[in-house]
Amino acid sequence: MEKTGGTGMVNYAFEPEYTPISPPDESEKLSTTIKLSEILNAGVRLEASAFSIEAHNAVTALENSGLQLIPLYGEGGLCQEAHNAFRFKRIYVKSEQGIPFLSSSDIISLRPETDRYLSRKYTRKLDILAVQKWDVLISRSGTIGNVSLANDAFTGKAVSEHVIRLSSNDPDLAGFIAAFLRSRYGRPQLTQATYGSVIVHIELEHLKRVQIPDLPPIRRIAIGRLMCKAGELRDEANRMLDEADQLLHERLDLPYLKSIAPSGNASAIAKIKASQLMGRLEGSFHDPVAIAAEKQLSKLAVQVTKVGDSRVTKEIRAITKFRKRTYVEKGGIPLLSSKQLFQIDPIDVKGLAKGAHTKDLPEIQLKENMIAVTCSGTIGRVQIIPFYMAKWTANQHATRFLAAEGMNAGYLYAWLASDYGYCLITRNSYGSVILEVDKEMFSSVPIPLPEPKIRDEIGNLVLKANQLRDEAWRNEQDAITRLESWIANKPIAPAQDESSPNKIPLKDIKYDPNAIPIWELAARISAKVPDEEWAKVPSDLSQRFDYYQGLRDDS
Repeated sequence: MEKTGGTGMVNYAFEPEYTPISPPDESEKLSTTIKLSEILNAGVRLEASAFSIEAHNAVTALENSGLQLIPLYGEGGLCQEAHNAFRFKRIYVKSEQGIPFLSSSDIISLRPETDRYLSRKYTRKLDILAVQKWDVLISRSGTIGNVSLANDAFTGKAVSEHVIRLSSNDPDLAGFIAAFLRSRYGRPQLTQATYGSVIVHIELEHLKRVQIPDLPPIRRIAIGRLMCKAGELRDEANRMLDEADQLLHERLDLPYLKSIAPSGNASAIAKIKASQLMGRLEGSFHDPVAIAAEKQLSKLAVQVTKVGDSRVTKEIRAITKFRKRTYVEKGGIPLLSSKQLFQIDPIDVKGLAKGAHTKDLPEIQLKENMIAVTCSGTIGRVQIIPFYMAKWTANQHATRFLAAEGMNAGYLYAWLASDYGYCLITRNSYGSVILEVDKEMFSSVPIPLPEPKIRDEIGNLVLKANQLRDEAWRNEQDAITRLESWIANKPIAPAQDESSPNKIPLKDIKYDPNAIPIWELAARISAKVPDEEWAKVPSDLSQRFDYYQGLRDDS
């Protein structure tokens, strides 16, 4: 059986001895021969997509690495517990009566938030739906292969049946698995198992066919710790953003809108004077919540100006000139959609040809601490750009805000992302099918202008949170890079001689600049040993090691 494909799907061909550090030339023919045994092992799948060339290369590279391979899940696998939720009737309630409910796309969100809450009373088996800390979350329907390590931001929230939860008793092991599944060796194995014509899926059974290297515990722990640390950094960043929001309301003496605005059960009818129309006749612009927000701002002791004020923003940049696009398979400039701006590790990111878009970069390129606000479709989502996204690009569906010289960019973010900022932005949206907000409307959004000391107190929390997000990203990339490097570099077979069967010639020893210092490894491993086990170790072991070793051998 021969599988062929175009360069739009994968960009290198199957080679029996291939270890994919960098893909070969894209002009290579995308075809390979499939054995009957492979068809049987794949569950008698006959469609070519079940035998992805990219996945073949990944598995072949793993087999050629010399590392022991084991299944990801199932009997003899690295994990013994995995499940996805059952189909159930979703009954949504207010936050007080329910638990947050996330979709499969939310599992890679930088800050998972939702306005949907499942009823605690009427939803059966909530314990199965709820995420536990350090679960490995895998999207299994629609977009396949989104992988996340559940930190505190996900713990206790419910996720849909479109997410597989892979559980491990050890956080370090869970972190190692998440790193592998996000690597070039893991993700292709997930995506090749898909089935379905319109909406594709994978099942738990497919995880049993995913091969993962059984690395030595020291290396596995090193990778897992980096991934867990990244999750902890993002939790701390989110706590700082919450603290900045709370401080914003306290310092400006602003009650939260939900405590003063009309509730959903209140009448939505209000009288508007002709002088208050402001050229807008839509009822959505004269939203009672927005009117309540404006009234509250009028009571502030500090000056209230507009976001377009030169003291607030240096530029509000709507993307208008970026039209024609030239994409490349590899080596391009990442182009994020307005949705991907808010994701930890977006997949299927398009790459722009560098030469074809040099003139577009001043308009579309992202910068550290630039603020992006969605202006089309879903309106009013706010992101402050971390350092690792600098020099990436984003499409026209997010308007950019550059803070003025004397304005703390973190404060500007905190205001736009607050309940007041969101309400005053979204009221401006127009359109029947796809909503839009333009540059002038953003410029007209009110913003309080307290003294610089207060702005910095609030804004510096946001800027620190943004730095933590950057550190988290770099930890993850470090973990994935180390893992891929260890797999790609074939281990040296020990030289056998009569004096020592485990002796390795000095000339064959390779220096690994990424290796963890031995004293750090010893400290990490020692920290995992329970105190009761340490109590069993003789206090004079260092002086009488040979004696105790002899006792151990005799036993």
